[in-house]
Amino acid sequence: MRDHWSLLSFVAGTAAFCVVSLGSGHHLVTVGMAATAVVVGLAGAVAFRARQHRRLVRALDAASEPAELVGTRVRSGQLGDAAFVAGLRRPTIYCDHRLPEQLTAPQLAAVLLHERAHQQAFDPARMLGLDLLAPAVRRLPSGPQWLAAAAARREIRADRYALAHGAERRDLAGALLALPELRHEHVAGFTPAVDLRLRALLGQPAATPTPVLPGRLGSLVAGTTLGALACTWFLHHALAQLGLLCC
Repeated sequence: MRDHWSLLSFVAGTAAFCVVSLGSGHHLVTVGMAATAVVVGLAGAVAFRARQHRRLVRALDAASEPAELVGTRVRSGQLGDAAFVAGLRRPTIYCDHRLPEQLTAPQLAAVLLHERAHQQAFDPARMLGLDLLAPAVRRLPSGPQWLAAAAARREIRADRYALAHGAERRDLAGALLALPELRHEHVAGFTPAVDLRLRALLGQPAATPTPVLPGRLGSLVAGTTLGALACTWFLHHALAQLGLLCC
């Protein structure tokens, strides 16, 4: 369904911008300024969040040292949170030094498999993009629920990876109940969305359906923007060469 909304918005955006542009002949300056403002704003926000995350990673590295748990390379130290992944370009698994004492050996292996899924998927970088959209999404109807569902899907996907690589459902569930909630922000940890993950591990449906409005609006905005850019590029590079467009 999301693909249908993206395609519809792309076609609508392309048609609308092309009609307006052909009628006015002054589309390039306006669209160019708007696109530049959007790109500069997004780049600045990404750079700011990335710098914050790098500071967090430097602090974590200073408080930890390389270690190996159940054949998995991690950094271990007095970190507060039990297990999580941080780092945008090189995601690293961080574990509190008390983690082996809090879990059984099978539970520890299940937790590390879950975190390896976050590491391989570069989830800290993905979360950065979602964090940029979060302030606007929260203002939409059902926006907070959609963000919570998105976080739950990420964690359930990591649980499925762990199950596919040898973890047992009872060990993942036991670790979820044994470990405290995640305190660090903007990292891919083990304990978010406990209730929904336990329901998924038990094979039960989600307590509430995932709201579709924020996702559809995102598809509409993205599709319309791509349509506008495609129209601008076409008019500038094609019609201008034919002498049918003056600017």
